[in-house]
Amino acid sequence: MLPYKSLIQVERKAPVALHIQVCNNFIALITNGTLQPADILPSSRVLAELIGINRNTVKLAYEELVSQGWAESIERKGVFVLSKLPIRSKTLLPETGKSNSPKEAFIWTNNFEKATPSDDLQKTVLAIDDGFPDVRMAPVDVLMREYRSLSRRFHGRNFLKYGSSMGSEHLRTSICNYLSHSRGLVVAAENILITKGSQMGIYLAAQLLLNSGDNIAVGISNYGSADDTFRHSGANLLRMPVDDNGMDVDFLEETLQHKKIKAVYIIPHHHFPTTVTMSMERRLKLLNLAKEYRFAIIEDDYDFDFHYDNKPYLPLASIDHHHNVIYIGSISKTFAPALRIGFMTGSSAFIGAASSLRQLIDKQGDTLLEEAFAVLFDDGEMERHFRKSLKIYKQRRNLFCDILQSDFNDRIEFKIPEGGLGVWTSFDKQIDLIKMAEDASKRGLYIGNGSFYKNESFVTNALRMGFASLNEKEMTEALGILKKIVY
Repeated sequence: MLPYKSLIQVERKAPVALHIQVCNNFIALITNGTLQPADILPSSRVLAELIGINRNTVKLAYEELVSQGWAESIERKGVFVLSKLPIRSKTLLPETGKSNSPKEAFIWTNNFEKATPSDDLQKTVLAIDDGFPDVRMAPVDVLMREYRSLSRRFHGRNFLKYGSSMGSEHLRTSICNYLSHSRGLVVAAENILITKGSQMGIYLAAQLLLNSGDNIAVGISNYGSADDTFRHSGANLLRMPVDDNGMDVDFLEETLQHKKIKAVYIIPHHHFPTTVTMSMERRLKLLNLAKEYRFAIIEDDYDFDFHYDNKPYLPLASIDHHHNVIYIGSISKTFAPALRIGFMTGSSAFIGAASSLRQLIDKQGDTLLEEAFAVLFDDGEMERHFRKSLKIYKQRRNLFCDILQSDFNDRIEFKIPEGGLGVWTSFDKQIDLIKMAEDASKRGLYIGNGSFYKNESFVTNALRMGFASLNEKEMTEALGILKKIVY
């Protein structure tokens, strides 16, 4: 007889009934091949004594096994594993030291072996992040109040049903109004798709625009997740130089003369990662080239709302009269990253196709959340939040840059950014950023190691250092720890 005393494990304080625990133990023994078809099970009396439970509990377990089709009871003989079950080979535990990578049970394709996993900032206490908002400032209580209020209303219950994959019509209309008065971008609700942040918009645009072998122009330094998305679609990345005036459009024009380009991905407002702003001259020339060579412009404008010293340039989409621009924005980047709300604008036909594709990977968004955000836009709460945040973030930017200038002047080079939530910082070549990040972690500080910004054409000893999520005390503490490490 098998050593049932060790094989059948039960936990009296578990929420699962004892007889179900016993039943599940036997199912595991059958499915892993320890018990084979037609094997006899121990009598209820014997098993009860072995594992220290009531005999009636064992009887209930056997009845459950029979009812589920795992066993059969034969009068005057006992309970047996169902003889009709297919024979299963016994599962063996892998021998230690044999292999570090066990053979997969089935064949599949992994195109993401080199992908950099996202950092889990929910578990960090003190962090110099990539340039994210301070979630403590977001009016989440107001948002949740509207969310609860909508869920309690009679008409609000309709938002719990399936809705449009384009997103809440109310929110799309509210964003239309917001884009019109803040960015001079006039679009209709049918030209807007609500997404789960800007990353979904980039993915949808790439899937619709790019086929295997197509060329897309991107910055020599660029947002790594966008690069990965374009590669996933099978496209070739053509790297364009980026200087203090943004992407070099003259270089792009030269490239267009001997290569067909399907799309250009650009972050003209605060280029990622370097934070530079594209000049108006280059913006206009890019639009002219798009018209002449019939390529799409994917404009990623993830943090338009934060500009400190001058009024920001209007987005390319606002001055695009030939409908070449697909405009992508994010509420997540300006409110709270975990609340995944973004948007994409384009022609009604393109947005309709993107909506159809979105249904295949994510039927729709959280309609109640989208409706609650719409109320915040309509009531002016979002605009008040942006104004308040802008004032505080400017103060934090100034303090952060002052400390960098005074305490790290021979270790870090940087330019004060006109907007955005991070500073592009170049470190002394003698500083190993990977080791620096590891040492900082040991001291309770999260900081990136620079690997996310590197690609096949762009290798630099630099980091984006976010200042917005740190108050004055946290900023002083974080940079104090960093100073001890780099000096």
